[in-house]
This record gives sequence, C-alpha cells and structure tokens, in this order.
Amino acid sequence: MKKAILHTLIASTLALLSHQAFAAQDEVNLRMSWWGGNGRHQVTLKALEEFHKQHPNINVKAEYTGWDGHLSRLTTQIAGGTEPDVMQTNWNWLPIFSKDGTGFYNLFSVKEQLDLAQFDPKELQQTTVNGKLNGIPISVTARIFYFNDATWAKAGLEYPKTWDELLAAGKVFKEKLGDQYYPVVLEHQDTLALIRSYMTQKYNIPTIDEAGKKFAYTPEQWVEFFTMYKTMVDNHVMPSTKYYASFGKSNMYEMKPWINGEWAGTYMWNSTITKYSDNLTKPAQLVLGPYPMLPGAKDAGLFFKPAQMLSIGKSTKHPQESAMLINFLLNSKEGLKH
Repeated sequence: MKKAILHTLIASTLALLSHQAFAAQDEVNLRMSWWGGNGRHQVTLKALEEFHKQHPNINVKAEYTGWDGHLSRLTTQIAGGTEPDVMQTNWNWLPIFSKDGTGFYNLFSVKEQLDLAQFDPKELQQTTVNGKLNGIPISVTARIFYFNDATWAKAGLEYPKTWDELLAAGKVFKEKLGDQYYPVVLEHQDTLALIRSYMTQKYNIPTIDEAGKKFAYTPEQWVEFFTMYKTMVDNHVMPSTKYYASFGKSNMYEMKPWINGEWAGTYMWNSTITKYSDNLTKPAQLVLGPYPMLPGAKDAGLFFKPAQMLSIGKSTKHPQESAMLINFLLNSKEGLKH
C-alpha cells in the first residue's frame, strides 16, 4: 500500500514538473516596433492586448516612437542583430537593409501561419526582393495637400487650385494675419517632393532617368528647381528650412505654430495625416485640398508608394509566432477593428 502511494506521488510529481517544463518552454516573448502618433499607439496597443487574450502563451513587448529617430534606432538594431521580431517598415528601406532580399525574414516561409491569399499578388510583388517576401504592405499612400480650415477662413481665401494661386496666398496671409502665418509648412523631404511635382508638370519628365541611372534634369532645370523653392519662401508661401529648423527636432505636429494654426497647411503622406489633424486647436481641422496644377500639364507629378509594411526581423527566433501576430493584425476581425 505504501509503495502504491509512493508510486502515485512520484508519478504526480513528475507529471507536474513535466507540465511546468512544457508550459515554460511553450511561452514565447516577442517584440514589436512601430512609429506614429498617439492615436496609432493606442489602437495598436489594444490590438496587441487582444492578440495576447487569444494566445496567452505569446507575450508581445511594444516598442513605439514618433517618426524622428526611429530609422536610426532600427538601423542600429538590425546591424547588431537585435531588431524586433515584428516591425513596421517602410517600402524605401528595402534597398537599404535588403538589397538581396535577405535583410528581413522571408514571409513566403511562414505561409501556414500567414494567410497571403488575402493580398493582391501585384502588391506583394512590390515588397518582394529576389523572390523573398520582405514585408506585407498595409496600404498605399501619396503626398497630397491638407489645409487648416479655420485659418484659411480667416484669410478669406479658397484653397489653391493652381501654382499661381498658391504663390499669391502667401502675400494675403502675411498682410491679413501677420508675419508668423503661412499657407503651408513643409518638413523633411516634402519640400523637394513638392518642387519635383512642379517640375514634372512643367516638363513631363521624371527627376531620375532610371534606364541611364542618372538625373534627368539639365543644369538649367536644376537652377529652376531650386529657384522655385526660393520663390515660394520669398512669397511667404512657407517658412524657409532654416526658420523651420529653429523650432528644434520635435515632430512638426507637436510644434506650437502648427497646433495654433499659424502654419495653415501641409503637403504630406495621407496615411500619416491623422496625427497632424488631432493636434490642432479645436474646432480647427484639416481638410483635403485640391492639387495645384500648371495649365496644360499631362502629369500631376503625384508620388505614391506602399504606405507601410509589416516585416519579420531576420534574426527572430520565433518566425511562426511572429507570422501569427501579423496575420492577426491584418486578417482577423479583432485585429482589423483596432
């Protein structure tokens, strides 16, 4: 009898230890990084909470920031093999991190966990390098104009439909509202992108001759390119890059002139505009404006691309679970509603 009890206790103990070992082994810790404003942070965090409810053995540590500094941080992580398991990435990062397609985990390898049938093959082709799927495109984005409705109403102007109307608006803003008011403000590469659009409309040529792997502009056209920037600054259409830089390195949507409506518009990726609109002093809001065109232009020079992607780090130790997380965020009702 004592032996039977002893055997039972030993068996129970071994079973308990085995269960604990299995549970510990089964627990997975992932890291996920993204950039954005507070609105994006909150909805993503809620989605991660819902994912954990459905997969209690998978813990996801959130690593989120604003845009500034995000790329440099990720570059350091990738170089050191410490990048997150799942990360929000940019389409134009592929030539930087994955020239041969091996910079990110090949998502074709986790098709059992990630339902690729939900995506257009043409869209996936844009994020495939050397036959390796480096990311799932979340959406397509384009640079377009948004205007602060309250400030433009104070100026008594309609939103510009031509470049001449845009140039003329600067003088009205200065005279009616004051030196600190501008029709638009441009940050980072947006100034170059806007003037590229103007040049495309005027000459119907791209900036880059991809076949010849060289710039397509003549020296005279380059002079015109940068003269257009000076013309916009001189006409008080937008602050100069030097003046803009004096406000520091914080995000533009966090700067006081933007919040209070002194900077009354922007030329921005439509996928990021929510965080800019959310920070305006109410009741002001951003409204979609027309796209300024030159008479007779055949091409608006509108630039669009995959907005963001979700990728898996090449150094991940949990590719299947990482794919499950992406699949949840993009293909499940619970993930999509957040």
